[in-house]
Amino acid sequence: MLEKYMEEQNLVTTVLQKSLKNDKLVQAYLFSSDDIDYIYKYAKDFSKDIIGLSGLPSETLENIYKRIDKDEYTELKVVEPDGNTIKKSQLIELQNSVSTKPVEANKIIYIIKNCEKLNSSSANCILKFLEEPEDDIIAILLTDNINMVLPTIKSRCQILNFKNNNSNKMTNILFFVGLDITDEDKEKFIHNSIDFLMNIEKYKINTMIKVKKLAYDVYKTSDDFLILCNILLYMYDDCIHYKVKDEINYMNDYKEVIDEICSLNDIESLGKKIKIVENVKNELGLNANMKLLFDKLIIELSEV
Repeated sequence: MLEKYMEEQNLVTTVLQKSLKNDKLVQAYLFSSDDIDYIYKYAKDFSKDIIGLSGLPSETLENIYKRIDKDEYTELKVVEPDGNTIKKSQLIELQNSVSTKPVEANKIIYIIKNCEKLNSSSANCILKFLEEPEDDIIAILLTDNINMVLPTIKSRCQILNFKNNNSNKMTNILFFVGLDITDEDKEKFIHNSIDFLMNIEKYKINTMIKVKKLAYDVYKTSDDFLILCNILLYMYDDCIHYKVKDEINYMNDYKEVIDEICSLNDIESLGKKIKIVENVKNELGLNANMKLLFDKLIIELSEV
């Protein structure tokens, strides 16, 4: 199944095919890419290759493969965010569902989409799973923002970085929040978000009144605020990549802005700011008061 990816994902595919051939699969993988849908499809094809090692008759395998394509195979579990986070209750349900031995094939496989959205509670729930893996269970975690994945999660997985796939990354970033918005609105959100960010970066708390007015005028719904958070996260993520590897993954049209932010921050500060935005984003998913969250975001970013 993975052979078809050899040209576009040569390194990752070679590593996994070698593991399959030598029966050296690890218990937990972390796939990182800018395109979560792409690596989800890849993970399902990888799962087919794992199940293909079970020695089942070809007709039985074909039936399983078809059910995997339709998301109907019960021994391939998929967890994805419920709103802005992956909740502890989802992980408890997952643990209960894989507590029995596989019936149809040789392995039970579970995929966690957007694992960077595990909060501290749900992450602790899955850590024991990763620390004490069963031989017949394989985890495949997926992320489109590797910097936001908890270190305790990353340390327990084999990390595989995929070549970037999206041709229009900014469009896809905005679509990640599940919103269908016009190109004109996208440009407006990007412009205002960068204006919001640069005022904080340059003038800190002294710009509180101006930035609050901008925030209240532009970001009127929780979906609007979510777009702001996502743009800030990707901007700061690009700043880290630019400082470390001299490359920009997402905001290529805003190199001058990234240059300026990088000149005002070291990597540690950028990491702290990513954590602040992510925490505010998580609180937004818990229906916290938006105006209080705006104040919190502005004050905490200003203090770093």
